[in-house]
Amino acid sequence: MFYYFLIILYCLLFVVLAVKNLKWAIYLVVFALPSYLIRFEVAGLPMTLLEGMILILFAVWAVKKRRGGGNGFWAAKFLYIGIFIFLLSATISVFVALDSRAALGIWKAYFIEPVLFFVVFINTIRKEDCKNILSAMAGSVLVLTIVAFYQKLTGDFISNAFWAAEATRRVGGVYPYPNALALYLAPIIILLLGFWARQPLKGKKNCQNSKGELLHCHVVILFRLVIIAVGLLVVYWTGSKGALLGILAGLVFYALFYKGYKKYFITAVILMVLVGLFFIQNGKINFKGNYQVEGGDSMSVRLEMWQEGWRMLLDRPVSGAGLGGYQAVMEKYHERKYIEIYLYPHNIFLNFWSELGSLGILGILGILVWFYRVGFRIYQWSVVGGRWSVVLMATMTTIIIYGLVDVPYFKNDLSVFFWILIGLLIITNTRRKDQLGV
Repeated sequence: MFYYFLIILYCLLFVVLAVKNLKWAIYLVVFALPSYLIRFEVAGLPMTLLEGMILILFAVWAVKKRRGGGNGFWAAKFLYIGIFIFLLSATISVFVALDSRAALGIWKAYFIEPVLFFVVFINTIRKEDCKNILSAMAGSVLVLTIVAFYQKLTGDFISNAFWAAEATRRVGGVYPYPNALALYLAPIIILLLGFWARQPLKGKKNCQNSKGELLHCHVVILFRLVIIAVGLLVVYWTGSKGALLGILAGLVFYALFYKGYKKYFITAVILMVLVGLFFIQNGKINFKGNYQVEGGDSMSVRLEMWQEGWRMLLDRPVSGAGLGGYQAVMEKYHERKYIEIYLYPHNIFLNFWSELGSLGILGILGILVWFYRVGFRIYQWSVVGGRWSVVLMATMTTIIIYGLVDVPYFKNDLSVFFWILIGLLIITNTRRKDQLGV
């Protein structure tokens, strides 16, 4: 009872915040993306704190817009066609799924609510607000890494005994498994690194003239370095090789396209590769994974999973398995009994295809094509906007490369983060809105 009292109190306070300052409510949502782990029920329907905040946020925004507030931006026609196809496929997949109740929960949490947040985001946040969005993400990373440090030192609050053991310890922060933490941190680290590299310090000119300003600059620089360094260390402690590859892919993207800073990112890529080779040579990084099951390891399990998933999709290329239906549908295709049937095939494209069918994979590919096409167009005709677009494209590249071996979208925080990236590309390049409709 007290638990629900706290939930209600928090939601009421969030309503007050959203009414008084919609932007600060958005910042809080961004900071608290992992809050989907706080679960409760409303009239028998499962709900999370993150979902509750998004629904409140959208409701307050809708009321304010009806009263004349907001200045929505809907110029990106190609993008919105992709979004329509994406949501249509998700809706159809609810009816394809064997368990419609579970499918509806996935539909609202991973598709409808993230897009509702996206709508509020692009209609409320302006370019000058983006630094606050990134600060909120940095704060979230700081909290998670503090928890992860405690887990690494003590082994406490790690759900799996194998992961908690000192010899095979893998941290998960507030999440129930390590890869969930890595999936959240990896793209944010690349996003913060690129943003901070291009963002000049306030009062930079005064840093040479004022001791106070100089101290402030040094503190800010130190904070940024600590966030990036500690974030990378925690990703390593999660034991996720896919996350490290995703981060490396983001750095390579910067090394290729980040105007004015390429030499620094080329150096970072070389250092990461050398350190990685050293750890591989010394057995600190094992791409097959430390956790062995009878008959296979981490890499072979994925290969088997992809093969079985591919056979299923060849039989059901149009419909896929439906939302939340992968485990049930896969039973007849599952031959390697030593491997459990996971929730998803652990490949970004197979994940979307199995959940949403061929229409869904068409929708997500359309959104990604729009994202990179617009990003590279901005890169060509704008120096400042081009740097921003490179940062966002590098972050998306990290998600996609990591997603080749994991599930980078089908989780509440990750789905919202995906739409934040789409929104940031629109918001940070509003001077040439006509170009975003390609």
